[in-house]
Amino acid sequence: MKIAFSYSTVVLYVVTIITGGTSWYAAKLQLTDVSPVISLIYRFGCASVLLLLITAISRERLTYTWREHLSFAALGAFGFAVAFLLIYKAAALITTGLIALTYSSVILFNSVNAILFLRQSISWSVLVGAMAGLTGIILVFSPEFLNNEWNWTGFGYAIAATLAFSFANISAVQLQRKGVTVLPMTGISMGYGTVFLFSYAFLTKQTFDFDLSPTYVTSLFYLILFPSVIGYTTYFAVVGRLGAERGAYTMLLVPLVALAISSVTEGYRPTIWAIIGTTMILGGNYWVITTKYQPTVKTDT
Repeated sequence: MKIAFSYSTVVLYVVTIITGGTSWYAAKLQLTDVSPVISLIYRFGCASVLLLLITAISRERLTYTWREHLSFAALGAFGFAVAFLLIYKAAALITTGLIALTYSSVILFNSVNAILFLRQSISWSVLVGAMAGLTGIILVFSPEFLNNEWNWTGFGYAIAATLAFSFANISAVQLQRKGVTVLPMTGISMGYGTVFLFSYAFLTKQTFDFDLSPTYVTSLFYLILFPSVIGYTTYFAVVGRLGAERGAYTMLLVPLVALAISSVTEGYRPTIWAIIGTTMILGGNYWVITTKYQPTVKTDT
C-alpha cells in the first residue's frame, strides 16, 4: 500500500526537523543560576498542561488502564526526565551540536532495544550501519581526543541520554500499538516526566528559583511551545502517517540544523575528520532505517 505524501505531511516533517534542530541551543540558554531540573519542571509541566487541554478540547480519550499508565510513566521517566537531565549535564561540557549528533544514534540503539523488548529480528546490514555510526562518533570527537581536550564525562552523558531516549521510544511504540493517539500519549507522559523531575528536585533539595532575564524567559517559552508541544506532536503525527521507519528520517536532519546553529553561536568549527565522521553517522543511520524495514520479496519457484 502506497502512502500519500501530502503537502500537510511535508509541513509536519519540516516543522519537526526545525523544532528539533533549534531546541539544542535553546536548551543551552537555560543553563543559568536556575537548576536544570527546575527548568525542566517548568518546561514539561507547562507543556503537559497545554497538551492535555488541547486533548480535552478535542474530546479525545483521557482514561486508560493501569498497564497503559505504566507505559506512560516509562515514557515520561526515560524520555522527559532522565534523558533531558543528562542532556543538560552534557551541554555544560560539550557543544550542543555534538550532543545532537550523538543523539541521532538513537536509531542504532532502537535496533538493539527492538530485539530485546519488541522481539524484532536484526540483520547483519543493521550491524554494519551501527558500526559505521559508532566509528563516525569517534572521528567527530577525535580532534578533542588528540589535543588532550577529550571530555569523557560530557560524551558519557550524551550517550546515556541517547540510551534513555531509546527506551522511551520502545514505550511509545507499545502505546501506539494499543491505539493510544498522539496528544494524550505526549501530554500524559510529559506529566509523569514532570512528577519524576519534581521528586528528584525534592530529594536533592533543589531551590525553585526563576530567572527573569529576557534570554531565560524567551528560551523557556520557546522550548515549551515549539519543541515540546508542537515538535513532539508533529513528530508522532509524521510517524502515524508515514510509519516509524520513514518518520525516523527526521533524526538524520536534526543534527545538521543543530551543528549549523552551533557553528554560529558556539564557535564550533568542524575539522575534516568531523565532516567524515558526521557523514558516517548519518550514513549509518540511513543504512539502518532503509534496511531494517525493507520488505522481503517472494519469488515463484
